[in-house]
Amino acid sequence: MGRLSSIIMLGLTFFIAASSYGQTRRDVFQPGEQLVYKVKYGPIKLGTVVIQTGQPTADGTLPAHMVLWSADNPFVHTKTEVTDQFDRRDLTLRRFEEHSQNGDQKYDKYMQYDPKAKTITYSDETVTNKVTPDANAYDDALGIFMNMRAWNDVAIGHKYLFHVRSKDGEKPVTLEFTNQTSNESVPALDDKEIRTRVINGMMDLGGSAPLGADGAFTAYLSDDAASVPVRIDMSIAVGHISLVLDKIKRNDWTANK
Repeated sequence: MGRLSSIIMLGLTFFIAASSYGQTRRDVFQPGEQLVYKVKYGPIKLGTVVIQTGQPTADGTLPAHMVLWSADNPFVHTKTEVTDQFDRRDLTLRRFEEHSQNGDQKYDKYMQYDPKAKTITYSDETVTNKVTPDANAYDDALGIFMNMRAWNDVAIGHKYLFHVRSKDGEKPVTLEFTNQTSNESVPALDDKEIRTRVINGMMDLGGSAPLGADGAFTAYLSDDAASVPVRIDMSIAVGHISLVLDKIKRNDWTANK
């Protein structure tokens, strides 16, 4: 996978242990909602991310689907599809499926969490049904995206700690729900400015992250009942890579100006 696509997909290589806090998450998710983001480095378009929320299922899970594909340029040719099933009670991950293609190479990953047995079963090209015992419930990058929305404006002034598990072991992730607001121009709303709340994040990526990424990111979520992320900036060695909301499909969303 190329360096540009690697930094875009960095969060998808981790599972993030969810924590419990005194506040109560908000139910901001609408079945059929679709968010389309342009991935950009300054004026340069790197790719597109589409995130869709599905219909809640009879077993109490909430499905979500994400597709990422690179822009048509000579440096990056990738496409990744992720399908998650979250427990609606706490937005922790129950099932995970990822299919990626980089040129002629294809990669598949599967994960299932059993909350009763407290086991994670994982498969990819190198392992089949690897079981991790005594495991707590986890989230992935899409789950963190959803948790930011659910905690936005509920957890103002609080800093929440998560733990990342990768092949290199556990690493911390911090989400700081600040009391800051920012007026942001939103392409999905014909570049109108809306009021957003600011969330600062930090993920320990170690010393081998592509493009000099240090794990820092800042998210801007609409200051309203929908808590729509309108921009996410991920810090790299020079500047940042941004996910910018380009299109939205959601009923009855009126953003605060």
